[in-house]
Amino acid sequence: MTGAAQAARILVITGRVPYSTTEEAFVQDELETMLRLGTDLLVVPARLQTSGPNQQATYSGLVGRVVAEKLLAPAVLKGAARILGRRPVKAVRASFRAVQGSGGLRNLMTNVAIIPKALWIAGLAHESRAEHIHSYWLAHTTTAAMIAGEITGIPWSATGFRWDIDARNSLRSKLASASFIRVADELGQRQIAAAIAQLDLTTPLNLVRTGVLVPDAAAWRSSPLTVDHWYCPGAFVEKKGHTFLLDALLEVRRRGRSVHLDLFGDGPLKSHISAKVAEYGLTDAVTFHGVVPLAELRACMMRHRPVVVLPSIRSSDGQEEGIPVVLIEAMANGCPVVSTTTGSIPTLITPGCGTLVPDEDPEALADALDAICEHPGAAGAAADRAYERVRSEFDRETVAATMLDLMAHQGTLR
Repeated sequence: MTGAAQAARILVITGRVPYSTTEEAFVQDELETMLRLGTDLLVVPARLQTSGPNQQATYSGLVGRVVAEKLLAPAVLKGAARILGRRPVKAVRASFRAVQGSGGLRNLMTNVAIIPKALWIAGLAHESRAEHIHSYWLAHTTTAAMIAGEITGIPWSATGFRWDIDARNSLRSKLASASFIRVADELGQRQIAAAIAQLDLTTPLNLVRTGVLVPDAAAWRSSPLTVDHWYCPGAFVEKKGHTFLLDALLEVRRRGRSVHLDLFGDGPLKSHISAKVAEYGLTDAVTFHGVVPLAELRACMMRHRPVVVLPSIRSSDGQEEGIPVVLIEAMANGCPVVSTTTGSIPTLITPGCGTLVPDEDPEALADALDAICEHPGAAGAAADRAYERVRSEFDRETVAATMLDLMAHQGTLR
């Protein structure tokens, strides 16, 4: 266990942060920004991905605001039993409400699994005198927030991103109970707004972007573009479209371009992608870096200013991108960006700020990347416009302040 119950204005439930690697780095970044703004936080990860907090959390001081226990740790079970004993009717009613209408077996299983921890969190929220509970992801984390909020009477809210909105995990109950919902892109906004209207609810819905560190432009302007150097940061999963990028890389090299691709991340398809690299004879043209801390990736982008490419697709199970944080980070650090028209990506890469191509079209992707190699001046001008776009709407200080304002005002509604 890290930390202890303390006076906290806001109790935050995360998926794994800070007992995590890079998957929720943007969530951790937002929390660390709130901390720098002087916010009293108590952070509770729903599950623990790693045996200890990540290095960045230690460096930022976030680790001192964390209470971390495994899903069914003795302390969790003891705390859950205590709440059941003290508030049996509310605890049972809130738990049943959370499970009811889960929306599929997988949602049901994750909701049932989180109930003991949700009851424990209710006790933690009461002991710490939390004034508001906020959860990231409209999945089991928000199930826990809803249960804890309904038992204690503490107002709660949640942030939805992409796959978690699509999952529709007990969405009816959550929308009816939350003081407000925050989404990060227009697609999520449309989906949640439609659900609220269908249920005849008045739950406040707010579009608040995912914030990133936006440095002064002088920090990267001194570094020249390296248009023959491509970065693709992202998990090796189907929707990231890595195979189409390899096809495009092969084509651009056939056209005589000496380009190099750096892949960052890990995932179930990594061995498949690695085999494709060997099959295409691209071993010398592709470097696998594995999981890299966000701060290190930012520094690399600022120093080298590569072309950052994300060839995302709509996966076979219907998953699409929201607004990929890695593209926001690239634009904030003066890098040209190339991606596809899937999901909410076009709401980030607006005309003149980068290049978009149809998904699953390696020829179009190759043409776009080849054009950047041919016209680096135009790519640099687009990168300048992209930076201004991100600076105006995705700055993490502004985003964190907006979230805190929502919790202080809409967060009191029931």
